[in-house]
Amino acid sequence: MVHSHRLLALISALFLIVHASATLAAARKPVEPEDNPQMRFVVVRSSAPGCEPTCAEWISAEGTISPNSPQLLKNLLRTLGARKLPVVVDSPGGDVSAAIAMGRMIRQEGLDVAVGRTLFFGCQPDAKDCKENDAKGSHYIGNPYEFGSYCASACPLMLAGGVRRLVGPLPYLGVHQITTTFVRTKLLYRTTYRVVRGKKHIIDTKIVSRKNAGSYKTYEMDKALEKRLAAYLTEMGIGEGVLLTIKNTPASSIHQLVPDNMLRMHLVTSLDSVDLLTGAPICKTVPAAANCRVVTVSDIKRGSLIQ
Repeated sequence: MVHSHRLLALISALFLIVHASATLAAARKPVEPEDNPQMRFVVVRSSAPGCEPTCAEWISAEGTISPNSPQLLKNLLRTLGARKLPVVVDSPGGDVSAAIAMGRMIRQEGLDVAVGRTLFFGCQPDAKDCKENDAKGSHYIGNPYEFGSYCASACPLMLAGGVRRLVGPLPYLGVHQITTTFVRTKLLYRTTYRVVRGKKHIIDTKIVSRKNAGSYKTYEMDKALEKRLAAYLTEMGIGEGVLLTIKNTPASSIHQLVPDNMLRMHLVTSLDSVDLLTGAPICKTVPAAANCRVVTVSDIKRGSLIQ
């Protein structure tokens, strides 16, 4: 027997939600973020002739910026402890929120950033059987170079976090309008409620299924995102010209920033090449640069390091 004031009912409904993710979709044409692997982070020790036993080290960051990139960078930084290594980045762009998060992380850690690629010797990051060079305390051995390197779309937001921000004469630095992708999701949910004295009291609501209902893109920056980007760039000490250039460049195109404008807008602090942060001479000074590390023959034999 069911009493009207204690009626238990179940209802189901179909609910459509829309969520958006902002990305700077295109990069240096014909390169597109989706054509590139996700950004990976590895510590590299210089293989420059004559640098041993004191060689420069850096973080190589290459690939498309994805939502999990900040966590990967954070994990690597934890392994370095108090050591501060510069970041050598090469990226066609990707997720805007992730780029901003990494920019803030880099600034908080007091790291420098330069645009460039790394030529690896021996062990390659994408090799499944690649093992760390534990004897030297670095994951990989290699040399940085600038030819063909680029930092486009969302990547300059990551670059903006560097204390020193270097873009030499060879790398490509470009920005354009943000592409926002709205993804529709259909949710089927079940609500359990009780009727007490003619009024419904919800007891529980559970989602029973999710279905993709398609997606669409917009190529105009909304006010909320514009405000967020403006606040971040101001926080990093970057001029408003960067945001204006992003807004005024169609998503289907790319605006290459020329050296004078990079400096004028404070997006870069120097037009020096990546060698300023990684070259052998920085380890010959007294004191040596903070990213130089001493490894002797005896250390290699013992499999230990001198920090």
